[in-house]
Amino acid sequence: MTYTMNRRQLLRTLAGTAAATALAAPARAQFHGKGPLKATWVSHYTYVAPDMKKTRDWYHEMFGMQIGHEDAKQAHLWFGDNSVNSAGVNWGDTLMIVRQANAGEQAPRIERFAFAIEKWDAPAVEAELKRRGLQPKSDDRGFWFNDPDGNEVGVFARDYITRPAATTQAQSVWKATNVNHIVFLSKDYKKLGAWYKDLLDMRESSDLGRDLYLWFRVSAFIPTATREGGKSSPELKSLDHIAYSIEPYKSPEVEAELRKRKLIQADANVKGSLGINCVDVNGFKTQVCDKLLVLNSSR
Repeated sequence: MTYTMNRRQLLRTLAGTAAATALAAPARAQFHGKGPLKATWVSHYTYVAPDMKKTRDWYHEMFGMQIGHEDAKQAHLWFGDNSVNSAGVNWGDTLMIVRQANAGEQAPRIERFAFAIEKWDAPAVEAELKRRGLQPKSDDRGFWFNDPDGNEVGVFARDYITRPAATTQAQSVWKATNVNHIVFLSKDYKKLGAWYKDLLDMRESSDLGRDLYLWFRVSAFIPTATREGGKSSPELKSLDHIAYSIEPYKSPEVEAELRKRKLIQADANVKGSLGINCVDVNGFKTQVCDKLLVLNSSR
């Protein structure tokens, strides 16, 4: 199933964002008087791949992800634009850890996901997570825990690991600038959304009846209700999909590239879309987006 967002839908979403921003800010969770536990961007996530090297090469070629540390079991792929745009937004670095699936292990899937936190104070963060009964597990400048649905998520210092110096590489099809949005499937998307909004100081722009749009810096977290009879992310042992903002985004050219590689359905109507759902080299749901989809909403 291919989902696209046309300009009318985009404007409706942006209008919802503006309206939400105009309202009084909701009460924020505090920890020891030091301010909210605020998510700023996607720190890192682990993609379990049926073929690590094939997956690494595909994301490197398609999205220009920088290859970092590698061993027999995993490969690090970095992406993000560290420049500051006209709105004063700094994108930051995101790490995609591609892990080789073990024999008999479910793949492809994304098994866990971490947010970067704006002001990092490890003792205070740990204390707040414990106060909420989350039983955090320490992991070198960060903590892992389970959300109310049972998804494994983490909060980390922005500099928990250093991105290696860039090296000369072959021209890629696109350049991934950031995670545009992420989608978790939930039996109760409103409850899950309220929990993330409170914990990570996300702002809500709209509730479209099946999914809730929550913003952090220039990305969106979208808890989405399962279809009737469908499985939630914990049942699937994976989040639903990740969308990438790319440069350059020219809808006809993006569509042509995806069709050439047979990554979207042949009869899909995606003309003029600002975001095109597709699959990656392993058939895992992915989306390619214009970064304006979030930039206009994040100011």
